[in-house]
Amino acid sequence: MKFSEPGKKPAVFIRVGGSAARELLAPIFWGLEEEGIPAELHETTAEPAVVLAKEAADSSPLNVGIGLNANEGVAVLHHRDLPADKPLFEFAAGELQPPRLRQLGLNAARLVKGDPLVTGSPSSSGLAAAEPQQWTPGELNQQQLLELIQGIVSELLQKNR
Repeated sequence: MKFSEPGKKPAVFIRVGGSAARELLAPIFWGLEEEGIPAELHETTAEPAVVLAKEAADSSPLNVGIGLNANEGVAVLHHRDLPADKPLFEFAAGELQPPRLRQLGLNAARLVKGDPLVTGSPSSSGLAAAEPQQWTPGELNQQQLLELIQGIVSELLQKNR
């Protein structure tokens, strides 16, 4: 894992509250590294992950932040332009497996670059084959509708840069 030196170069900030095990952080860094986006780790007091993520996004030169509170078992991806209580992605304790955490890092990097986000459940064989999903009008379930809205928000953020 490579951490950028504070203030040296733009990076996605990752704020970790409480005691976060390296096995939770490593897949997040893998996803970011896979897309060529640097990350900077900031350890802090144990606050809710959504608060940590928003603070990280607000202070990151790339406007994207991840918050992780291992004690509450939550990981969150946030953007500076989103309301504090409306993160882009939030994963709870049951979802903190390496493929899902890697997807979180991957989507943080893609948000920075303005690339389409990876949605849906990552397969156990990895995310390489995962691509944005296509939907037929009238056949959207609640999860697909959420993913479509997240994609639209991502595109709007890209256009407003």
